Amino acid sequence: MLNLDIDPALTVFLLFFHCLIGGIAALIAKQKGHRFNRWLILGLIGGTPIFLTALWIKPLPHKI
Repeated sequence: MLNLDIDPALTVFLLFFHCLIGGIAALIAKQKGHRFNRWLILGLIGGTPIFLTALWIKPLPHKI
């Protein structure tokens, strides 16, 4: 097996950055009219791919 010595501070930083990107994705999706809670959960799990998806999706039409 591989014996990789990974600094715990690096692990915490990467986890924080992953969750930050997911939170930003949720905010982008909310601005486009999608559900914040759903996108936050997806963003915390998916990170960068969900961020790119949030940038790619189209805004929902507004109901009057």
